Amino acid sequence: MKLKNKITDVTRRQIADEMTIGKIWYHGNQTEPDFLARLFDLKSLPSRDYRYTNAYDDICQHMVNNNDWEVDWIYSDPRINLLYCPDETYLTFLAMTVHPRVRTSSDEAVRLIGIYNKHLDADGFEIAQTDEISGKPIFSGRQKAIGQAHLVAKKVEIKQYLNTAYVNSKINTMTDAIHKDTDLAIGTAKELLETTCKSILRQKGEAINPDWTLPQLLKATTNCLDFTPKEANDPDKAEKAIKQILGGIASIVQGVGELRNGYGTGHGKDADFKGLEIKYAKLLVGVVSDIAILYLATNGETAELIENEIATV
Repeated sequence: MKLKNKITDVTRRQIADEMTIGKIWYHGNQTEPDFLARLFDLKSLPSRDYRYTNAYDDICQHMVNNNDWEVDWIYSDPRINLLYCPDETYLTFLAMTVHPRVRTSSDEAVRLIGIYNKHLDADGFEIAQTDEISGKPIFSGRQKAIGQAHLVAKKVEIKQYLNTAYVNSKINTMTDAIHKDTDLAIGTAKELLETTCKSILRQKGEAINPDWTLPQLLKATTNCLDFTPKEANDPDKAEKAIKQILGGIASIVQGVGELRNGYGTGHGKDADFKGLEIKYAKLLVGVVSDIAILYLATNGETAELIENEIATV
């Protein structure tokens, strides 16, 4: 049975009309066939013009050479069918229109994001930044969820300090799994925290005991960083208060470990095992992200990645 789209044709038409009125072309600095070829296998799709054998050559002739089709043909053409294509395809299309390779004007990209989200909001969707490339934002489409935007913002911030393929995959897995696989989100959150601590310790030239528990690893990281507030009226007093707060993090981290042992990945589960509720996984991922950002920001430099065996609790 074909799934019904949640993003209605009304919303899609409103977005198309506003783009047309504003003379903002979806393909940006690319030709229409080259842009669409990033999303569809145009060489395998049929031509509407008997002179050509595939959609790519057909579109090139009528929208590059002659430009004799309607400007919004992609909404009604059954090969593309943006008015009724699956939500996932439509959101991917919108996100691609503001990709740095497609749209070099950041002002125009911001304008488009505003148009998209104004209309998508009614159907419970949004286009939001989920990554970056060469310092420029990359956007994705998603169904709106409470707290999701905050978590994505944290993900982007962590990548500023630990931007490697390994860490990026962990961050993506952690945030994406919250609503799909809570025990995977919990297990990955703990691994990210361990990676953060070990990377900082290695950069500082500190020895790492492979037998350390996660709280011990966190304590060692705390001790090697300078948390003295430079502009406080009483730096010593402020530092003491900060140290007290940081001491409480150990209890949080202990809870992280216990949650992972009981609910996270890496431990055998019965066939009828039920994962933790989404709200708890979201809380855990948020806390771990904040802790990682605090230590990485205090360290202040891009730490060299280290992947050791995972500490126990």
